[in-house]
Amino acid sequence: MTLNSSDEIETFRKSLNGQGFDFVELVPQSKDPLWFKKACDSGIQCDVLLISGHFGGLFFGEGTSTTIGIAEMEQASCRNTCAGILKNPKEVFLMGCNTLATQSKDHRTIDQYLNVLINDGIPLDFAEQVAASRYSQQGFSLEKRFSAIFNNSNKLYGFHSTGPLGASAAPRLRQYLKQAGSYGAHLDSLSTAPNSILSTQFKDTNFRETIPTKTLDTNSRELFCALRSEDSSLQSKALRQIVEEKKVISFFDSIANQVSELQENIYNLLDAPTKESLKLTLAKIANSNKDLVTIQHEVLKVSNSVGLLDSPTKLKKVAALLEQAYSQNLTYAKVSQICGILKQEPDLQNLSVEKIRNLSKVSPYFILTLACYPKLENSTKYFLFEKIYYPDQLFERTLALQILKPHWTQDDISWISSALSSNDHSLRTRIYLSARKLLFPYRTSILSAPGLASCILQSENQGGTQEGTNWGCLTDNNSELTVDVCDHFASLNPDPENADDMRWYCWSKTKERLLNQRPECYALANTMGILGNQMKQIWNCGHR
Repeated sequence: MTLNSSDEIETFRKSLNGQGFDFVELVPQSKDPLWFKKACDSGIQCDVLLISGHFGGLFFGEGTSTTIGIAEMEQASCRNTCAGILKNPKEVFLMGCNTLATQSKDHRTIDQYLNVLINDGIPLDFAEQVAASRYSQQGFSLEKRFSAIFNNSNKLYGFHSTGPLGASAAPRLRQYLKQAGSYGAHLDSLSTAPNSILSTQFKDTNFRETIPTKTLDTNSRELFCALRSEDSSLQSKALRQIVEEKKVISFFDSIANQVSELQENIYNLLDAPTKESLKLTLAKIANSNKDLVTIQHEVLKVSNSVGLLDSPTKLKKVAALLEQAYSQNLTYAKVSQICGILKQEPDLQNLSVEKIRNLSKVSPYFILTLACYPKLENSTKYFLFEKIYYPDQLFERTLALQILKPHWTQDDISWISSALSSNDHSLRTRIYLSARKLLFPYRTSILSAPGLASCILQSENQGGTQEGTNWGCLTDNNSELTVDVCDHFASLNPDPENADDMRWYCWSKTKERLLNQRPECYALANTMGILGNQMKQIWNCGHR
């Protein structure tokens, strides 16, 4: 799997030429988000697997939008849906930073590692989870997680901290393969003894070698996989066993991400000492992660799922946690993290309009959080109506139109009708796109202007399915491209790769304006359908 440098795989290909090995690149040239599933379904059987890429909870690269997350690999391994790739290899080379890291300290602090991940375009909520896996003393270490994935492999090779770039790793691998001689014979004679030839070549790096079955015992992997089961009864049984055996700290990340919705009320079934132990354990995790809002939220979710915390109380504590987040520096990364929590808490009320106004003045990025409420209250909608009519900055109109898109109802018709009386043809067109589900029957009268409006009308009358027409609406109207307009046409495109190509086209034509209106730049990133594209656009918005 080549997600960044091809130096490593090319070294294997050249060094083992004539030894009877077939080399198969599993990562396609396309950006197909289903590439990993398709590779698994192909039935290919790997003797050796090499994954090359930057790593931060997922493998990614600088020159590609393709990614593969550790969570996706965990699920495929536990459900045995990718045996040829994840179960068959005798050796696995994980050529990325921290792939075989324990939770021991290295030259970076957890805050420094968080900044590295955020600068790579990784969302803060996910970044906190990865950083906790690396530096906090809860959950499985990255070494254990990869051992759970490749539990049948003889050896895993990777790095316990930062790793060398491909150009530096390649000559080391070349010397290793040269000294190993017949690689087929080497694979057939693998033992538990350390691979001294390989470790010698990487002796001045953070190289690490591990044997999965020694790193993770069978019972722990069974519990790890039970938590990832599609069978809720199996999940419940595993959760109760983990609680009763006082292993919540070890399995905390798996519990938080896999079974937080179970609502099994295990707490009432426990004896008094176990109840007290559970309370103390969760308090300890919360106390040791005071600055990590996502981990604090996970503690609340786990407390609720095991019955230690009822839902109304949890909701109050989540609201208090968000207040803490709102008081911090509201960068895009922080706002994105808040969004992640809001999406998981559908019963949480909107902020008061006064609070919304104040936070909008504190940070231009705050308005992006309003897109993350499953339901908008009328006072929130009125605030957004104002931003469409009287934006303080141009990006506010764009974001308001985009945020309101799924929330328009018949109760808003009077306001929409008033807005459509404007002489601003561009505004009329964009209001149509935002409230399209209500205004489609009136499209002919609303979209009467030349240019973009006329093209949208043509697209609508064709059912929105003519890719050539939709692309033409973008390429023929460069001066009218905004995130809401671009996302309309991209959302009509059933091909995720081609849809994101439309969004990239809009970026190429509006780059200068978006970099002067950064919240809209990040809004474009949020619309990207492929994670790797989203990460790249976040990087563009933060670094250009």
